[in-house]
Amino acid sequence: MKIIVIGAGMYVTGRNNSGVGTVLSSLSQLSKEVKIEKVTVIANSPSSSVEVESATKRINKTLNSSLFVDYYDLVNNRIEELFSNDNYDCAIIATPDNLHYQHCLLSLENKNHVLCVKPLVVNTNENRELIKLQIENNLLGMVEYHKRYDEANLYTKKIINDGSLGDLLYYQVDYSQRIGIPLKTFSGWVDNADIFQYLGIHYVDLFYFITGYIPVRLIAYGTNGILKQNGINTYDSIHVSIIWKRDDEGECITVFNTNWIDPECTSALSDQKYKLVGTRGRIENDHKNRGIELVTDESKIQHPNPYFSDYLFDPNGKKQFSGYGYQSIRQFIMDVRDVISGNYEISYFEDKRPTFKQAMISTAIIESVHKSLSNKSNWESINAQI
Repeated sequence: MKIIVIGAGMYVTGRNNSGVGTVLSSLSQLSKEVKIEKVTVIANSPSSSVEVESATKRINKTLNSSLFVDYYDLVNNRIEELFSNDNYDCAIIATPDNLHYQHCLLSLENKNHVLCVKPLVVNTNENRELIKLQIENNLLGMVEYHKRYDEANLYTKKIINDGSLGDLLYYQVDYSQRIGIPLKTFSGWVDNADIFQYLGIHYVDLFYFITGYIPVRLIAYGTNGILKQNGINTYDSIHVSIIWKRDDEGECITVFNTNWIDPECTSALSDQKYKLVGTRGRIENDHKNRGIELVTDESKIQHPNPYFSDYLFDPNGKKQFSGYGYQSIRQFIMDVRDVISGNYEISYFEDKRPTFKQAMISTAIIESVHKSLSNKSNWESINAQI
């Protein structure tokens, strides 16, 4: 299998002390299970080749793997030439939000199955175009909503499906991320994004995945402060209330409080939790404080999350890459393998994966949030029709 990775940032390589690099680590682990002929990483900066090479060496050494990764910069080369010179099977897109559409479009036009990090796109017309092209070319189109693979969330889904909470009344999400992400890590493109579409949307998709409810209308409010003072033209926090139609025609409200101005000294990159309340009970899920606290002279207090992705020991004492972040990427690669081998048709995955069609729910909500913010926090209807 030949794989293109578009983007060479923290989610790919683990740069800027952001972790181990989920994409390349996942592919290195997978190379022990699936024949991966080569991986080509594409990014804008020629200097990123050093980051990619360094990350590949580190990961291969840690996992005792031999993944071959080359680099292709878009300053001195055109991405179209790369596609025309070689036949790739799939593309993993991990670029800034505002570039997702063009990179998904190009990948689909060149007959590549696509996995894109969230959000897929931020307006419904682009989402519809990608669905149309994906279907016409008989390709997989999926979004990397890895919270669907977190066992804590799968437990919540089980409780909801069992009916243990009765009729769902409301769902509240509180999400904070360190201020260094917009100020430093994403400073080159953060003006084209916001905290709700970048991270809050994870929990929008999660609610849809858990319940299958359809969003009807919403209202959004954004606050300004420290980021604009530092020359970053985006909201410090965004607060969104969404009304959803339940299966019994009743209504449920979800409330999302999201910010990315947490101090750098916080004990985890993200502080995230949710509460789901029904007529017969409630369930609460703290995704930062999972029962592990690390205290050292160097790092002070940390709340690590090894369940997302990390190098952990297998039963034979060898390090392996594991976690729900890894499972998300692994599932896509396995699905691509199954489609190529003829084991499954594309349609098989539609109600089982976070596909481009399913992403219309999240995209329509992002679009309506932007309308509400622009219209002085008016209520806006949500149109997720394909």
